[in-house]
Amino acid sequence: MDNFLNTIKIVDVNRLSINIYAGIDAYSQKLNPDFESYSFATPRNMGKNDLWIASLAAMLGLTLVTTDADFDHLNGVFFDVKRIDPFDFLPFFK
Repeated sequence: MDNFLNTIKIVDVNRLSINIYAGIDAYSQKLNPDFESYSFATPRNMGKNDLWIASLAAMLGLTLVTTDADFDHLNGVFFDVKRIDPFDFLPFFK
């Protein structure tokens, strides 16, 4: 357990992460003043946990790996999104 705990990075929730969170939330609602056009027609309602995941991925410059389409509208805007099919991983659990 100590080896694992020594390898993880703790990220503080601070003003920067809150600003990114608010920016992604506003963008998803098509209300972000930093954007004049959007690649999607209607607002995207994101769950609060998904917003935190997205904001931390954006803040840390990570590719977000997911099994669903909830983050697709953010792809290439705030970070890259990599969609995976969970069934591709079934052989690893047999």
